Amino acid sequence: MLCLAILVVACSTNVHPQPGGPRFDHDDFRFRAPTGWFGRFSTEEPSGRQRVAYLANQTLHDDCVPDARLMGQICDWPIDGGLRPGGILVTWIVQTCVARSCALPDEPLLAIGNRVGVLLPPDGGCEGLNYTGRFAYMVTVSPQRVDVLLACARDPSDATREAFLGFLDGIQWRVP
Repeated sequence: MLCLAILVVACSTNVHPQPGGPRFDHDDFRFRAPTGWFGRFSTEEPSGRQRVAYLANQTLHDDCVPDARLMGQICDWPIDGGLRPGGILVTWIVQTCVARSCALPDEPLLAIGNRVGVLLPPDGGCEGLNYTGRFAYMVTVSPQRVDVLLACARDPSDATREAFLGFLDGIQWRVP
């Protein structure tokens, strides 16, 4: 009977491909990109509560450039011309929080890496990218940190979706 229970559990778990691309380890981010994907940290001057990294299956560039007229920066998406067909851009936002602002929305819980998160209902966040789908995950990393991973996609293949899910499974959350 025990063997049958183990077999049922083993067959019912989804196994996604583990990322085999470059490793990224910087500040609050520690992950391995899927093979052939690119990662980049935001060049925006960090605010005290939020830091951003990007992951995509197409080339990335700096998201911010200096603007002398504004005496600051102009920031935009880190890809040129929007998403290409089959493309996914993940914007990973690390946010510190306190009390109620750390609570996850009332959605079904799921495991993301070795943390608890939720898949948020579709909402804004991918404007100007020629996207066909949007997935946003909110993950409790610690009692004072909730991360948001926004994935904008343009007709991704099953293999691309599986690579993205493997990335989510393989995140090594860095907690101060």
